[in-house]
Amino acid sequence: MELNKGKSLLAGAAVLFSGALLTACGQSKGASEKQVLNWMTSAEIITMDPSKATDATSFTQMENTMEGLYQLDKDNQAKEALATKAAQSKDGLTWTFDLRKDGKWSNGQAVTAKDFVYSWQRTVNPKTASQYSYIFSGIKNADAIVAGKKAPSSLGVKALGK
Repeated sequence: MELNKGKSLLAGAAVLFSGALLTACGQSKGASEKQVLNWMTSAEIITMDPSKATDATSFTQMENTMEGLYQLDKDNQAKEALATKAAQSKDGLTWTFDLRKDGKWSNGQAVTAKDFVYSWQRTVNPKTASQYSYIFSGIKNADAIVAGKKAPSSLGVKALGK
């Protein structure tokens, strides 16, 4: 399937947002091991905040340094990243994701379900002013939160366990 550049950018944004916008998650043993990567970009990176990014350079760099629940493979098909399993309820309204146990932030702390909840609530919060908050429109209360009619804490997501 071939996507045009705009659709690819939107697909990339969706993958980033669906993954809770996690910075430098991976299988590292922790922050005690110093690792350095020098990276050149074709333009200035405007932001590394997935809730605020709108330009191709920022999205490209975030795709290279962040991992979410899913990521796109070489054929632009979603595949599991931090998610190890996904289950949909019989009524189709609830999704449950199991997370990899080895997901780490760049400082070595474990990635938790609460991190996803925080990130998603932050993205729909009108104070964040995310141009991609509409991606969450299918989640309970998201539209009302974006419109300023409900609190971000009322977003229809919750963390079960860690």
